[in-house]
Order: sequence, then structure tokens, then C-alpha cells
Amino acid sequence: MAQDEPVFAALGPLTVLDPGGASDPLPPGKRRSLLAVLLRHRNTWVPVEELAGALWDRTGYPSSISGSLKTYVHQLRKLLPDDSGGERLAGGRGAYRLAVRPGELDLDLFESLVNEGVEALAGGRPADAVARQRRALGLWRGLPDEDIVDVVTARHLEEMRWTARYCQADALIEQGDAAEAIVVLRAALGDDPLRELVWERLMLAQRAAGWQVDALASYEQARATLLEKFGAEPGRRLQEIYRTLLSDTAAAPAKPAVTPTAPVVVPVASAVAHSASVVAPSAPAGGSDVVRPEPAAVASPARRWSRALFAGLLVALLASLSGSSVPRPARDVPALTTASRPRVLFGLGPNVIEAERSPLVPSGIGMMTTWYHGPKQLNQMEGWRNDVIPRIYRSGRAMHVVVATWEEGTSIETSRGRACGQPYPLSAEFLPDMRRLARAFAGRPDGPPLYISMFHGLQKLACANTGYLADPATTLYYQALKDRYFEVLKLFHEEAPNARVALNWDGWTASYDEPGIGAGMSMFQYFVEAMSASDFQSFNAFEKKGNAEDIRQMVEVLGAYGPVMCAYFGPHEDPVDVYETDLRATFTPAALSGLVADGLFAFSFRDDDLLRASPSTMTMATQVVRDYGHLPPRG
Repeated sequence: MAQDEPVFAALGPLTVLDPGGASDPLPPGKRRSLLAVLLRHRNTWVPVEELAGALWDRTGYPSSISGSLKTYVHQLRKLLPDDSGGERLAGGRGAYRLAVRPGELDLDLFESLVNEGVEALAGGRPADAVARQRRALGLWRGLPDEDIVDVVTARHLEEMRWTARYCQADALIEQGDAAEAIVVLRAALGDDPLRELVWERLMLAQRAAGWQVDALASYEQARATLLEKFGAEPGRRLQEIYRTLLSDTAAAPAKPAVTPTAPVVVPVASAVAHSASVVAPSAPAGGSDVVRPEPAAVASPARRWSRALFAGLLVALLASLSGSSVPRPARDVPALTTASRPRVLFGLGPNVIEAERSPLVPSGIGMMTTWYHGPKQLNQMEGWRNDVIPRIYRSGRAMHVVVATWEEGTSIETSRGRACGQPYPLSAEFLPDMRRLARAFAGRPDGPPLYISMFHGLQKLACANTGYLADPATTLYYQALKDRYFEVLKLFHEEAPNARVALNWDGWTASYDEPGIGAGMSMFQYFVEAMSASDFQSFNAFEKKGNAEDIRQMVEVLGAYGPVMCAYFGPHEDPVDVYETDLRATFTPAALSGLVADGLFAFSFRDDDLLRASPSTMTMATQVVRDYGHLPPRG
């Protein structure tokens, strides 16, 4: 019968374990050397001459080898546990034998558990495989000393350890625990970042967990590591997984636009009502394929100023009608400029791990942006709390989290009644998840800030994303979403003393206006209280036809309510000409001075994928960050 727990621990410093599994490693000396050679030849009679050769140099043999050896054998026997099957350390006829039963030596038990785990996975028992490999890896404290195993055996044991890790990860993915598999594989990469088999499994685990962005980022990390070390591209299997991920992303269906089939009349507030029959136009598609409605005409400067004036007047009007004390938006936003040129806080995404490795960071990136897509990411982000997030804050850089939930809208019951939209933001699980997120990223109140861009492109969260008044279910959803936002705002302020929270808008919102359905510019009026209570304002710029004008218009409108961040910049499908045109139009001293004066304080690049692919664009972005970037203020 095999032992449940080992007696001898040779994986790492040689140790004799007591019945409780604890003991100190044997110190260097004759007793340790004697035990090492006996373990190497366990259950075999070892001649006295061979034992003497392991204990003494030929020139230093004692006068009586047999007598001296008996002394050390006697001392060693005092350390050894009893053997239920007979004498533990037997002697006779010029030799000694150490009895070691199955499972009593940890390296034998280790190999047995690894093999059993592999067989369990092959037999369709992933839970058994996980249990065996977890126990096997728990025995590992390092390779055995050279006097216990030879070089070939040591190499074999090292590969067995990797087999255990691969098997454990595969079994975790198979039983639906992809998040735990990611933790296992990340730890393995810390030991050897050049093993493509680990990168392959990590990408597959991230795909299984729904972390497409992280999986694509992992490929780029693997590629950069292999190119730096060997000057070679990843292998065929890794490239195949990458192409599959790209295909998954390209094939992801856009959220269908829902157009009301009948006219509706929706009240705006108790003292103000709209009573017009509304037929919604074609809605923008969801997700990254959103195409903004084309405005009837390019807005003139006079019209833009009238919009800002309208927003300010609306605040006062709503306050007077409701009797509430809605604060008037602060217009005197401090401009982060120097005597020579304007300055902004530049960020980089799509996650902190990938952003840290970007060649753009040394140019002056002052903020690391990470996207939160759902609860499956929380374990990973909580793991960052131990090293990654403190490291970023110590560097003086801010953190920025974009809360982006991409799911199909459905009919749900809310505090406001039956509504239609994405269920997760209004679910009972959302606030506890946000509490975990806040605690994971929390920093010191006098340290770099934590910015939260909440409800990414909030116009897209409702089923009918054409406008606030598209239909009653849509209006009720937005009302419930505003209630939830105030809860989230309070939660982050309680859990993360360095947190700054904002609603997030799509960049085309200020470029058109359809008051009848509460779309475009008219959408802002329904969120005045939420915007006024926010710590800053946030929007995205991802149009594939160009974003410079959107950026200017959004900063002008949102700047009436507080400092403004472009939380996501990256033209859809990464057209190089559009990317470079946007940078040229936005980052000149004159243009940026105007934006900063209107409230722009931060600008975050979506990622550096296009920058890496286009040297000219990388050079341009690097120069922009160098010329206009700065680290965030503390506290």
C-alpha cells in the first residue's frame, strides 16, 4: 500500500518529515550525505565501500571505515521514522539498505501523482486530474540535490513538473474554471516565459473565460518575448490560435438595432412632457461597429456655442422646476498647461499588463488603462493587487478602468418598472462586483488617481439605442441606469479613496441633435444631475472616418460639467491615414490649447497595435506624448 504522505522530502533541500509533515532540512554533514546516497539506491544493498566514497575523500579515509560508518548509521537511525514493514535502515554482510515504501519518497510520489492526473484527464475525469496535479505540484520545493539524482533524472523531473502544470490547466479549462487556469499559467510563465506550450494554453484559457482582448494581448507578449530572445516568430500552433481569436472577434455579431414599430409618447419629467409621435430612424450598430447618424449639416461655431448655452440653461431650468439644488456645472476647469505649451495626461490600454510593455510608455505615458468586461475578470484583477497595481502607483502613474459590458439587451424588471437593456449593470451582482473592482484598484488618497469610466458608451446599453425617448422601456432603463450610477459613484468613493468616477459617452453624441427622440445633443439633458455629480467627464473617439471634430465638440459640451477625458482613442479598423490625421489635427499647440481651455485633461490610446504595425504612426504618437504629456497630480 502506498503512503498517503511522504516520509522523505528530496524535492528541494533533503528533509526527513515527522508524522505531521513538518521538519527542518538536514544540515550539511556526514549524516545528510549518508542519507542521500541511501535514498539514491533505496531498497538496495549499498556496499560499505560505496558509502565511504560518498562520505570521505580518498585521502581522508578514517583509520576504521567500518567503525566510523557505524557511528553515522547509528546517528541517522535516530532521525528516521519506524518502518511498519520491518527495519528502516538495515545492515549486514558489508552493506546497508534503506527501506522506502511506495509513496514515502516525495519525488516517487510526485511522478506517480502526475501520471495518475494525466490518465484521469484522458479518461474524462478533469476534477480528479486537477486534484492529483494540485497535490503533485504542492510537493515541489525545487529540484533534488545532485547527490540524490543524476543530471538526466533531474531534467526528467523538471519536465514532469511542466507536464503537471499543462495537465492541471487543461483540466481546469475543461471543467469550466478558466480563470483559475489563467492564474496557474501566469505563474508558470514567471518561471519560463519562453515556453510556447504555456502561451498556447494561456490564450485558450483567456478565450474560454471570454477575455478576447487579454488573449490577443498575450499573443503580442509571447511574440515580443520570442523575437527579443531568439529573433523568431511564434510557432505554427500559437499563430493558429491567434488567427482563431481574430476570427472570433471578426465574427462577433453586432447588437441589432431595435426600432419601435409604433409611435410613442413619453413624459420627460413631472413638470415637462413631450407629446409627439415618434418614429425612430435607423439606430447605430452596437459595439465597436457603431456608425453615428450623419448630421444634416456641419454645426457652425454659433450653433456649438448655443448648445453649450442650452446645456447651462437647462441645468438652471430643471433645478427651478424640481426645487432641487442641482449645482451649476463648473466652467472654470484648471488648464494643465506650462508657459510654453499645453499638457495632458496620456493613457494607454487595453490592459495594464500589455500597456506596461509598450515602447510608447517611456515617452511619457502617465496612465494605464484597463477594460472591465464582466465578473470573470475579477479574480485576475484582484491578483494584480499584490504586485501590478502597487507597481503602477509607485511609478507615479494613474490607473484608469473602463467598465464596458457588452451583452444583448433583454426585457428586465427594474426599480422603475419593466425596462429593456443589458441586464448585468442593473443586476443584484453588479454592485458587489464593483466593490471588488474598487478594492482591487484602490490606492492611497494622496497618491496617483484611479479614474473610472462607467457604462462605456452608455447610449448602447438600452435595447433601442436610438435615443432616451425611443420607447417607454428604453426611457425606464435609462432612469434605472442613472439610479445605479449614483450607487456606483458612492461605492467607489467609499472603497477607493483615490477614485474619480464619470459616465462614459460615445464621441459622436455631440455631432447631431434629434430632440424628438432624445438623441444626440438632446441626450445630455436627461443626465444633467449625474454629470454634475461626476468627478470628471468621459467619452470615446473611435470613428473610422475621423475623430478630430468629434473630440473638439465633445470637450466643448462636456467641459461645462467638469474636466474631460478622452477615455478611448483608436479609429475603428485602425486606418493609418485616419489615425495620423486625427493626431495632426488634435495635437498642435493651438488646437490642444483650445481643448485644454475647454476642459480636456486626459487622452488615452486604446492600445498600440496599429502603432507597432506602422512605424511612422508610432513615431508621430511618441512625439505627441513627449511634447504634451505629463504625470498625474497626486491627491
